[in-house]
Amino acid sequence: MLTIRDVIDALILGLSLATIFGMGPAFFTLVQTSINKGFKSALFFALGVATNDILMILLCIMTSVKVVIEGNELFFSLAAGVILILFGHFTYRRKAKPNDMEKSETYNVPATTEKTNGLTYFMKGFALNILNPFVWIFWIGSVALISGQMEGNRLAVGIFFAITIGVCITCDALKAYGAAALKRFFNPRRITIMNKITGIILIVFGVVFIIRSLWNFV
Repeated sequence: MLTIRDVIDALILGLSLATIFGMGPAFFTLVQTSINKGFKSALFFALGVATNDILMILLCIMTSVKVVIEGNELFFSLAAGVILILFGHFTYRRKAKPNDMEKSETYNVPATTEKTNGLTYFMKGFALNILNPFVWIFWIGSVALISGQMEGNRLAVGIFFAITIGVCITCDALKAYGAAALKRFFNPRRITIMNKITGIILIVFGVVFIIRSLWNFV
């Protein structure tokens, strides 16, 4: 089973993934979703990302998932780039609506909207994560490293990454809560600017993915 050192390593990995390595497209989309649609919608988005991470980890633990990536790096990178550019385009064009600024106990998002769009934001987070080839590479490398340290003990590896994912979800929830709480400081104009900034960032990430994939392929 896990030692105290293993638990500490799992906590450090989770914090690093949620902060240093988490400053990617998913982070900016999470913050933008929280500001525009409230805490619950952002939480659904974060759960979609986390669910995808869990499935990746399970695949890495139970199978030789590396064969899925090998030989298909170009496809994953191009698909990720296109998806990010599309997300960025629609985010850039999105303008703040008057009801985005209405105050309520659920961070300005009507309960009916939250209930209706929960699955949508969950799937958005899931799709954004699964098409990022660097996420696959990260989890394949991490699982391989930890499995080697724990001599292939699947239960111990599973517990290790359960702690890691738990830390990531907690940090993402705090990010979403903080962004939603700060929404009172945003007027429609500032939200529109935030959408444009987020859209540009997502488009840049998408273009970088495509350029990197083509450069490596050539």
